[in-house]
Amino acid sequence: MIKRLSFKMRITLFTGIIIMITSLSLTLVSMYNARKQLITVTVSDEIPGNADSYVSYVVEDTNIYDIEGVELNEAEIAGENDSMYDDSVTTRYSVNTVRAASRRFNISSIVSMLIVTAFGMLFAYLLADKSLKPVKELNDAAMHITEKNLELRLPECEAKDEISSLTNAFNSMLDRLNGAFENQKLFSSNAAHELKTPVAVIKAGIQALEIDENSDIEDYREVFTIIRRNVNRLADIVDELLMLTNKNCSFSCSEVSVNTMLMEIADDLKPKYSDKDIRIEYKFDGEFFVRCPETLACRLFSNLIENAFKYNKSKGGYIKISVEDTDEGCAVKIIDSGIGIPASELDNIWEAFYCVDSSRSKKLGGVGLGLSLVKEIADCFKWDISVCSDETGSEFTVECIDV
Repeated sequence: MIKRLSFKMRITLFTGIIIMITSLSLTLVSMYNARKQLITVTVSDEIPGNADSYVSYVVEDTNIYDIEGVELNEAEIAGENDSMYDDSVTTRYSVNTVRAASRRFNISSIVSMLIVTAFGMLFAYLLADKSLKPVKELNDAAMHITEKNLELRLPECEAKDEISSLTNAFNSMLDRLNGAFENQKLFSSNAAHELKTPVAVIKAGIQALEIDENSDIEDYREVFTIIRRNVNRLADIVDELLMLTNKNCSFSCSEVSVNTMLMEIADDLKPKYSDKDIRIEYKFDGEFFVRCPETLACRLFSNLIENAFKYNKSKGGYIKISVEDTDEGCAVKIIDSGIGIPASELDNIWEAFYCVDSSRSKKLGGVGLGLSLVKEIADCFKWDISVCSDETGSEFTVECIDV
């Protein structure tokens, strides 16, 4: 039956039991001491002509003794009093008064105990209701939380007690759950976005062979080379995206030729955007090598170069790709003649799902994930990435450092 009661009622009940046991113990001890303590009752009967004369009796536990410790009954007391003073009324009245006072003390002690217990339980109920209010809020919040509103948080308690600790732990749990859900959503979106590009490159190559009836063996070999390279990338993308979701992961690094990687990416994307007739210019100050995870680095530059294709002029645009020497590695610059990015939007382009022009991005197939993944990869490599842009185009600079 106790388990069916609310937590507040159980606290009140247990507190009331403790108060009652404590009050009962104190009451019984006080009653016992009052009955056992020797109470000397001085009965003074005024004798005519001698106001200072009196006799004394001792009352203990409702029994009456003379001053020498011999137990007496009322008749003996009355007889003694008659023989001495010829007046027993005052003595009997005094003894009955002591007995009545003892009974009143016992009754008032019991009544006081019950009143104290009742008020104690009332205050315990009120205090339990106030103290457990954060627990009720915690329960209400937990009942309404779903995967769609994990951003909900409980207000922090001013008191630094167990309830405050429980509230903070609950909020921390929501932070972790929200982070886990966001990582899963981001992983799914990134996976779909990254898998789409190699598939599109393979599809474009196959379609080129189907359209060109005069394709020779060299054309087939070139397309097969592109297909093989992108199939290998497809196999690696899932593993690399899984690594990105783990902030403590270790990457498998290798010596990568930056020049070759950039040219291969541009060559792979040309068939996809062949209708734009975009000119590609290279400027390399030398052959540069950087030690890094090759597949992730390829993802980074592939997204930047594809954006340069995607948001370029509809006809006759250009993309300039250059690599310069730096103290810690090299700096890659990708410049396009595209639509540009407004200055007020430059700080937002790294956010996931953010699109400067939603209607244009939707038309071109963008979902706002490419640059967010670029930034995430650059942060993992500890590479610096920056952008400057105006209405004539954009320039992205990536400072590559050996990992």
